[in-house]
Amino acid sequence: MRGWQLDAGGHRADWRVLRRLGPFVRPHARAVVAGLVLMAAASAARILGPYLVKVAIDGPAARGDVAGLAALSAAYLAIKLLEGGLDAAHTVLLRVRGEDVLRDLRSALFAKAHRLPAAYYDVTPSGAVLARITSDVAVLSDLFSSGMAALFGDVLLIVGILVAMFRLDPGLALTAYAVLPVLAALSEWFRRRMRVVYRETREKTSRLTGILGEHLRGAAVVRLFGAEAWSDDQFARANADHLRAFLKSVTLYALFFPAVELAASVATAGVLWRGGVGVAGGAVTFGTLVAFFEYVQRFFRPVRDLSEKFNVLQASLAAVERISEFLDRPEEPPGGREQPRAAGQVVFERVTFSYDGQPPAVQDVSLIVEPGEVVALVGPTGAGKTTLVHLLLGLYRCPAGTIRLDGVSLDALDPAWLRRHVALVPQDVFLFRGSVMDNIRLGREWVGRGDAEAAARAVGLHDAVAALPDGYDTPVLEEGVRLSSGQRQLVSFARALAGDPRVLVLDEATSEVDQATEAVIEQALDTLFRGRTNLVVAHRLATVRRADRVVVLARGRIAEQGTHRELLERGGLYRTLYELQFRTSSGLPGAEEAP
Repeated sequence: MRGWQLDAGGHRADWRVLRRLGPFVRPHARAVVAGLVLMAAASAARILGPYLVKVAIDGPAARGDVAGLAALSAAYLAIKLLEGGLDAAHTVLLRVRGEDVLRDLRSALFAKAHRLPAAYYDVTPSGAVLARITSDVAVLSDLFSSGMAALFGDVLLIVGILVAMFRLDPGLALTAYAVLPVLAALSEWFRRRMRVVYRETREKTSRLTGILGEHLRGAAVVRLFGAEAWSDDQFARANADHLRAFLKSVTLYALFFPAVELAASVATAGVLWRGGVGVAGGAVTFGTLVAFFEYVQRFFRPVRDLSEKFNVLQASLAAVERISEFLDRPEEPPGGREQPRAAGQVVFERVTFSYDGQPPAVQDVSLIVEPGEVVALVGPTGAGKTTLVHLLLGLYRCPAGTIRLDGVSLDALDPAWLRRHVALVPQDVFLFRGSVMDNIRLGREWVGRGDAEAAARAVGLHDAVAALPDGYDTPVLEEGVRLSSGQRQLVSFARALAGDPRVLVLDEATSEVDQATEAVIEQALDTLFRGRTNLVVAHRLATVRRADRVVVLARGRIAEQGTHRELLERGGLYRTLYELQFRTSSGLPGAEEAP
């Protein structure tokens, strides 16, 4: 892109990456401009102070004018008070607006996370996304308080002091200017190296966050298998990598700061020598020399501060790069049209799909599920059952073949409309912080409280919820820790049913429940299936035997299909699965005794 510089690794290496924040800063532009104006005024007050000292020494002090000296002293004090007030005003204004910008940025990143295709999460740990929204954005907080805005103020002050020194005495000014090429070279050296170091630090921070979240979520597994030492080692490795990356930045900072101090000392010594000679020869006034010392000190103070500003800026640039990369990722394809209420016919036509270049998970699958039909998908692990379900839900695009709902390709349908009419009951249930009612409704405006309660009654959840302290308003806490595994599964059934979908998908939804809960669900299946198209991924016999048709998948292809009895009598793969899985694991009658 024109105007962008790239480093050796091909990354954007120019401060102009901050333009990516433009859409978030623009709504607050007036406040930001006002803050910068106040900052410029504060810099002007700092520049005026030494000049008043020069005037006081060479004027009223030299003449013995006590009244004039008192007036200039009062003016100097007023300037310092004004400077302090302007500093406070612009700091508060920019910091508050900066937090507004970060709030909007976090919201945009969170919304982006919902719009990314499911394939992104197949290869990206949730901790990496969490790091973008939390730690990367947190780094930008300093950008508005002590980073970009403060850098702008320092640059104004430096330029103003350079101009003021030249107007006072060009010869002394050139003496002080002699170290500027050295400072420029040091700053460029520091900038280039810090950019690489901070990018590495942000990457290590993201990895550390991801491992931390993963191992905390799996803390129970770690304990059960006595894997504490292994878990500690995994975290220690990531923690050590993070430390090493951070220490690189500390080392660079430690080298840069003394170098700036040395340059300041050289400039001060030069001004002292040449100014002293000038005062002795009458070419320079004593007030001018004192003012120059003030200006030199004030000049190198922001230059020294620039080392810290560079730290903040480089960290911010690395964070913005990562945030920009996340925001620029391709999203789920935009929605198509909405249809009238779906009838529920589902057609898979020669569907082939693979995950990220892997061998096809499903291959050349053609299947028609008529409205009101119950079709069970069975097969060995990895046969492609869940993949077909995810394709039907639009979580992945179908690169070969077509999936249609009521004759319309899924690619032409609005994903939001599709997921309102095609509901999933997954094997792994996720419950959010909030009440039982919140977890059934999930913020869907078209699902009323009455709808949610009716769905809970239909799946046999109502009595269990009614026994809770606050009924449907009882908080379930994170991941539903107040509910049993069976109750959590029933919440998932109620969640799907409450939206009154036309197509209901059960992805091994009863595989994790106990026999008593399965019996409750079994009684509710007639209600669940009635008037809907039903696609059931199942291992347990009870659900399969209820199906109108059983489709057997093997290695991503349809191996056979028919009714439960037909497939048992045929003696193919289904009978083998039945005997190995269903009859043996559930203790049900043998195939020859099955109805």
